[in-house]
Amino acid sequence: MLSSERTTRNDVVPTPGQVECLVVASDRLSARPLVEFLKSEGMNVQVAGSADMAFEEVLLHRPHLVLIESHATAAGGVDLCARIKANARTHFVPVVLWADDKSSEALRLRAVTAGADAIFSPTASADARRARVWALLRTQVLYRREEKKHMVQGAAMRERRRWVGGLIHDLQNSMGAMQANFEFLAQELASLDRVSSKTEVDECVQDCRALFRDMARGLRTVVDYERFESDRVALREEQVFLADLAEKAKTVIESSTPTRHKSIAIEAAANAQPVQGDPDYLQEALANLIAHVLRQPGNHQCQIRISCAGGLTRASVGGDHDRIPMDQRARIFEPYSQANKHVPIGHGLGLALAKLIVEVHGGTIWVEDIPRGGSAFVIELPSSGPSPRQRTSG
Repeated sequence: MLSSERTTRNDVVPTPGQVECLVVASDRLSARPLVEFLKSEGMNVQVAGSADMAFEEVLLHRPHLVLIESHATAAGGVDLCARIKANARTHFVPVVLWADDKSSEALRLRAVTAGADAIFSPTASADARRARVWALLRTQVLYRREEKKHMVQGAAMRERRRWVGGLIHDLQNSMGAMQANFEFLAQELASLDRVSSKTEVDECVQDCRALFRDMARGLRTVVDYERFESDRVALREEQVFLADLAEKAKTVIESSTPTRHKSIAIEAAANAQPVQGDPDYLQEALANLIAHVLRQPGNHQCQIRISCAGGLTRASVGGDHDRIPMDQRARIFEPYSQANKHVPIGHGLGLALAKLIVEVHGGTIWVEDIPRGGSAFVIELPSSGPSPRQRTSG
């Protein structure tokens, strides 16, 4: 065994049986030594009898290695090597030319020019051939890892761009609504003796304030999520009651235009205990969950229940109608996925940030059904209070 073979197989290619090789030869007799060499290493081998068949196979199912017999085609194996290396999809597939000792120096020079990664001869040392093959495989698998990583990163960037596009669209709509409100105010207040209705002006001002608050809260969610994701958050440590934070979150949400005609009810158990954490971020997590529940068309009320058992404080934030499908509960906390007809409205950074805040405080969050017919987000955080305090329902 080569000194580097164990590292090569274990760290880069887990087992030789995972290596797929393609042998290109003009006939079975010519292919036999090539196949025997690769199979002696425990690799999987497929044989192609023509250049066109081999090129199609490399395009459709990229192998880890291509071994070409020098006389495999009428023009020689060099032309197939050149075709493989000229294609962007197959350029990095290692290609080895199997040439006999009688092959001319011109053939070898042409093979190198065509992009061949190695040239083997039957009389060459078996150890030398093995060392070169495993070195090529190591490079190939490392390239595939980088390629896969770039593909994953590219997909994440596309998802993020789509989400940011949606955010910008929402901000444009909000700005348009505020512009219309201010134009109305300007027309009404230009001549005070023509003010049609003080009630209409007051409602317009309230709408503008609510839109500003919604925009500010949405932008803060985006900024805070980026801070948590990049580990740039310094949390405060205080003893806080989730019921108190829920009351503050309720005040924030009730001033929002989209939820003006919906209600928020808070019930806290008598044995409710405080938790240790940052009150601002925990309040933001509750506000995002409440806003998500109230944004669902079928929900007319958000019910928040605070309880304590087994050293854990639990907060249930649920709606009274809309249920989240079982197949969506795992991915509902994904940050940049786009909402569609199968995903509840409001899917995005708000829920992702809530999950991050809960988990960074040592808690857990999940979705469960409510007996009345809706679904609830359930938060569990470690209790930190020495004794419960009496609370009343809000």
